[in-house]
Amino acid sequence: MSTDLAFITNEPGKKLDEYGGVFLSDVVGLGKTYMPALLARELDGRSLVIAPPALLDPNNPGSWRNVFFDFHAPQTDFESMGKLDNLLKRDISRYSNVFIDEAHRFRAESNQTYEKLSRICRGKRVVLVSATPLNNYPRDILSQIKLFQNGKNSAIPNVRNLDAFFASLEKKLKGLDRRQDREKYFSLVRENSREIREKVLKYLMVRRTRSEIEKYYGVDLKKQGLLILNTPVISRCSITRASGTNRSDRARSTSPVL
Repeated sequence: MSTDLAFITNEPGKKLDEYGGVFLSDVVGLGKTYMPALLARELDGRSLVIAPPALLDPNNPGSWRNVFFDFHAPQTDFESMGKLDNLLKRDISRYSNVFIDEAHRFRAESNQTYEKLSRICRGKRVVLVSATPLNNYPRDILSQIKLFQNGKNSAIPNVRNLDAFFASLEKKLKGLDRRQDREKYFSLVRENSREIREKVLKYLMVRRTRSEIEKYYGVDLKKQGLLILNTPVISRCSITRASGTNRSDRARSTSPVL
């Protein structure tokens, strides 16, 4: 990637190219809309952002619309996750990339909303944005992965059959009561989570803490005029883009906090 902020987007970009999808799961407070906006600038084709309505509000300075505008991420449309029917009435083949905010909401394959989202994502690059993609059950994250991977013939090394892999993890918990068998139950939950991370998510997920950002990207961030603050607030700092021009006053007032 060739932009001045490529140090941020290289890792998710590589995973997206190789597997057709990626989880962006940086910890809360690092500015979850900024990395997708930077990534969108690097991708060819038109992009679609699906997010909760409050996070698409033009009056919200940190909304997806405003952040993508500030980062000059072109050819992007935005739709509320509650209006997927509207998308299916349009020509969804025009989109090459789909960004889904709060992706953990789509963890049940059996409901109609998931089926609609699956149709929208089919054949496209999929970016799932969630700080908590793995919730209570292994199948929660399986449904999200299957938005861009074939459940029975995945591209993930050594876990070609995702359905069988996750079914085996669920089987370990079968018959256990989370209250009566609390110690054993949560021990197995931790073991399952470790297996999922080591065998699946290491190929599909980018998750960075504040300390990791500071350690590995601190110098580059300072060069670009980006600040890492202790709270996810709006910072006022001037940023010079790759073109060598400063962003507008509006952009400076909503510059990225990572």
